[in-house]
Amino acid sequence: MNKDKSKLTNDTRYLVGSAVVAALYAVLTLVMPMPQYGPIQFRFSEILVLLVFYNKRFIPGLVLGCAIANLFSPMVWFDLIFGTLSSYVAFKLMEKTDKLFIASLFPVLMVSVPAIGTYIILDNTGAFITMLFSFMASEFIMVSIIAVITFKILEDNKGFMKYIKEF
Repeated sequence: MNKDKSKLTNDTRYLVGSAVVAALYAVLTLVMPMPQYGPIQFRFSEILVLLVFYNKRFIPGLVLGCAIANLFSPMVWFDLIFGTLSSYVAFKLMEKTDKLFIASLFPVLMVSVPAIGTYIILDNTGAFITMLFSFMASEFIMVSIIAVITFKILEDNKGFMKYIKEF
């Protein structure tokens, strides 16, 4: 009986933890006074994506948070489907590397997927190139610079890292 109760407690903790991560991602996207949608996006919430590098169990919460945040996009269906899917693919690719900076590049590369879709919809090559590079540059700044520096600092916090690894 104790084994079943312990499993239930662990499952419940994971479910609640994933919901908290999803809510945190969505709220940070929606309340920060920065561009969150469109060709230039500085989603402060994107810092959280590097949690996947340390523990793949963060994937469901981050995917759900991304989907919730994308519900508020001006291109809701497009961002909901392609933006969320590209985040999921980036997370799965992040699992395959043991280098933090390399892991940070997958979200930068995958952000081009919605940009390519936008190109197909708009059929405007000049706007596409500009949009692609602005998407990638803003994602690079948030994830590969700010998030990498943040997590390098957090790696020194043994309590935080223990929690992340045991999530």
